[in-house]
Amino acid sequence: MEFLASNTYTQVYYAFDYYEIPVGALQPLGSLPWLGNSSNSRDEDAKLAYRSLFIVTLANAKTPEYLNFSREVQSLSARSYNYTYTANEKVNPWVMAEYYAMKILGVVLNETVILDGADAASNGAGLNKRMWNRTYNILGRQIVLDENGDRVADWVVNQLDPGGNAFRPVLQWSSSMKIFTAVTEEDGTPRQIVWYNRTSLPADRTFPADNHDSTDSGTQRGTPAVAIGCSFMAVILLVAIVLAVFYRKIIWNKLRPAGFGIPPVLFRNEI
Repeated sequence: MEFLASNTYTQVYYAFDYYEIPVGALQPLGSLPWLGNSSNSRDEDAKLAYRSLFIVTLANAKTPEYLNFSREVQSLSARSYNYTYTANEKVNPWVMAEYYAMKILGVVLNETVILDGADAASNGAGLNKRMWNRTYNILGRQIVLDENGDRVADWVVNQLDPGGNAFRPVLQWSSSMKIFTAVTEEDGTPRQIVWYNRTSLPADRTFPADNHDSTDSGTQRGTPAVAIGCSFMAVILLVAIVLAVFYRKIIWNKLRPAGFGIPPVLFRNEI
């Protein structure tokens, strides 16, 4: 983000996003560990750049069952592994994913043994097929797998709050309904996305993959430089081949000795 700020990307109408991958429960990505803990002169610039960043995370509905499971994991960690969670530390999402996977496998194994017999439990392909295109209720949540076995998950879009202190959810994506819904404030009003460097929502339009046109920033990018360079090199190569052929013919005619070769007329009587 310091790079973005130093290159003035935040002065035009860009927005950046990334999908959060938990790398540590204490300092997850997007937690702004540098904010307020350093004397770096670029902190304010970085904070300004972070305003144009959206963080996309999995929706995390804190059901009573989920909260109880989290407490059990923390208790087991302290008893069996001598690790105590801090006050604000959360259970790593990978732990939850592993639990979901084991629960789904257990459901499918039980069904397979009951319906097809114990021998069918060793058929990995059959177990996989039975998992697909189903909905599972685990820890008070709906875990949906589509017809290809991929999880159909809900997502949350987070943005830095106007004070620049922490990221907060602003939009929720429902995979089942295929719509975005606004996150509501405590008073019931929808939470607004702050579009920095502009006064209104950007135009809703789709950019072609090879020709991004940005009328907001006043710039237009045409054909990518790589394509232009490749085309130019191809033309040069073609011209070089043609010139080489003609040059070879000219040199050959100059070096060929007089009388070299047999005139075709000598063979006419032999045919």
